[in-house]
Amino acid sequence: MMNNLFTELRRRNIFRVAGVYAVVGWILMQVVSVMTPALNLPDWVDSFFAVALIIGFPIALLLAWAFEMTPEGMKRTESVAGGDSIAGKTGRKLDFAILGGLLLVAVLVVGNRFMPQKMPTPEITQQAQADNTDEKPSIAVMPFEDFSAAKDQEYFASGISEELLNVLSRIDGLKVSSRTSSFAFKEREASTGEIAEALGVKHILEGSIRKSGTTLRITAQLIDTANDEHMWSETYDRPLTAENIFAIQDEIAAAIVAELKGRLSLSPIKQAPRTSSLEAYELYLRARQQMNKRKPETLRAAVAGFKQVIALDPKFAPAYSGLADTYMLMQSYTDMLEDESLRLAKPNVERALELAPNSAESLSTSSYFASQNKDLEKAVAFADRAIAANPNYADAYLRKYNSFRATGVGHDSLAIIKKAQALDPLSAVILSNVSYEQLQIGDWSGARKTMSDNVRWNPDSPFGFIGLAALDYQDGEYASAHSLLKDAQALNPEAAQIQNFLANIYMDVGMYDAALAASKQPNDRAHALLLTGKRQQSLKIGLDNTENVNRGYILYLHGDLKTAYPHLRKFVTDNNLSGLSANVGLAEMFASFAFVLQKNGDGDADILMGKLETYLGTETAADKTIGLDLIAGTLLHLLKGDTDAAYIWLDRYLDLGFADIPLLKEPPFDPLRGTPKFTEREKSMAENAAKHRALIEAQLANPKPNWVKVEP
Repeated sequence: MMNNLFTELRRRNIFRVAGVYAVVGWILMQVVSVMTPALNLPDWVDSFFAVALIIGFPIALLLAWAFEMTPEGMKRTESVAGGDSIAGKTGRKLDFAILGGLLLVAVLVVGNRFMPQKMPTPEITQQAQADNTDEKPSIAVMPFEDFSAAKDQEYFASGISEELLNVLSRIDGLKVSSRTSSFAFKEREASTGEIAEALGVKHILEGSIRKSGTTLRITAQLIDTANDEHMWSETYDRPLTAENIFAIQDEIAAAIVAELKGRLSLSPIKQAPRTSSLEAYELYLRARQQMNKRKPETLRAAVAGFKQVIALDPKFAPAYSGLADTYMLMQSYTDMLEDESLRLAKPNVERALELAPNSAESLSTSSYFASQNKDLEKAVAFADRAIAANPNYADAYLRKYNSFRATGVGHDSLAIIKKAQALDPLSAVILSNVSYEQLQIGDWSGARKTMSDNVRWNPDSPFGFIGLAALDYQDGEYASAHSLLKDAQALNPEAAQIQNFLANIYMDVGMYDAALAASKQPNDRAHALLLTGKRQQSLKIGLDNTENVNRGYILYLHGDLKTAYPHLRKFVTDNNLSGLSANVGLAEMFASFAFVLQKNGDGDADILMGKLETYLGTETAADKTIGLDLIAGTLLHLLKGDTDAAYIWLDRYLDLGFADIPLLKEPPFDPLRGTPKFTEREKSMAENAAKHRALIEAQLANPKPNWVKVEP
């Protein structure tokens, strides 16, 4: 009986139909798996086709059993006469269909794995070969797209991209563009060529993630930017666990190494610290995303997130490093004071280094902390170790740059920031520092272009606006600088740097109440109170300040040079001020501090004055157009006792329309105070200030919709 059944199944082509169905079904599922993400279809499309194919299988077999092809068409098997049956011919056709389908499957599988890519044109090939000769392989990891049905996994997609970037950055011989620059294209329409040119890379890794219940799909593809060809592509379907996520990252990195073999070291990839907790990992990705936005509310959210990660996995070093970095960022982006910021960061810096002493992230965080604590030698040492651990870690170069800039060691700071820029060319912070270096060499037009690019690439960051405001301020365009600062403040209302800058502009033009309202910083408030005649309140703030330089500066403004001296003397020693070169940012401070040292018989006053003379060069006042340079020249000649020369520099300052009412109230001008000549200059200063004040008051009377309103 079984033999008869088997014979009948073969006669009715049941086995052949099953084979054709399996081959066609497999091909169909491959098409669906490719087209679903490409067309941005929902998650359930894959499942729908899979279920439909499973349900259709027994139906196809039943139809093959019940019906048969005849010359007249489809008929029920029972009604077909023996001579009419063409089951044998149909079976042979099905055999050919099966063989053809299997051949197609083989071509698809083998082609995907082993077939060479389409050859580029000779011109492109020659260029690519030249590039390969001149530079090491380079890659940018673009933000992965979220193809999940609810579109609620953007943080996870971005986090996976960032972690992949971190894995790739540890491959010897591969240059990896940093996160900030790669993610600048997240909301932008740009071609592969445009991205490659902006980031300076030869390859781009892009992809998508899809989470559905307890399963995860990650699709990644490597693109050669010289010809826009896909070098490699793969889809990974795994159960959703932390181990599988890390495994996929390693597999993608290994595939890229294989594609670029001969150009890269095949040594094992240096691994960063990892967690086995999926919940901790997802919370970590969320916290990193919040920290990277660098806004008051997102930094506070990041603190809460990193604390949750630490509670779930107390041995996950990156969470401690992230928490420490966030606390230190809060002194710049929120109203948190420096002492509190460093107090909160300290135990997390130490724990991160204890758990992962050779991690670039832990070492870079330690460098940041040492720099904030004015231990600049240690900061440089930690930064060097971070760079050795991961030569693609732009933050480590930035930490080293900040330390070199603070110590004034040679010209290394320029070389270091250029290395950081090569890795992260669109970073708002790095571009700001590049523009600073351009200012030091007198390239004002270059600095303005860099800051304009900063605003263009980073419209949600205040740095570009602050940089342009500083340039306008130096040109005496106070109203323009004020408008740019208000734009920056709209992006970060709590940033101390912006508050300080606004308060200084308000004081320059005589808007003392506005200065008090603008800033919560002790120095600004003490200075504004002094200008309004509230000397005791101002002095109390100065004496309550724990920072030597701040306390000393307030005492200097009050004319108490003897009490100010030990505080400023300590600052000069601790920060090697005598070993620094004066520049546009330090010139006025050098002059003020030299005055205090001189009045207390300190020989280092002559050293600071010499630095000022070197900076100002042989140019006369008539050659100068920068406000701070003219102030420095005025103060320098007062220190030298050359009153006539001081007036020449001051008059140039006033003739160019600059205004700084508080300047003429400072102690170096005391010997001139009350004389007709000086009174005339005070009047000119007041007139200049009134013009600028009117423009600023007009702006505040008709503010832009996004400006932060500050009540006096």
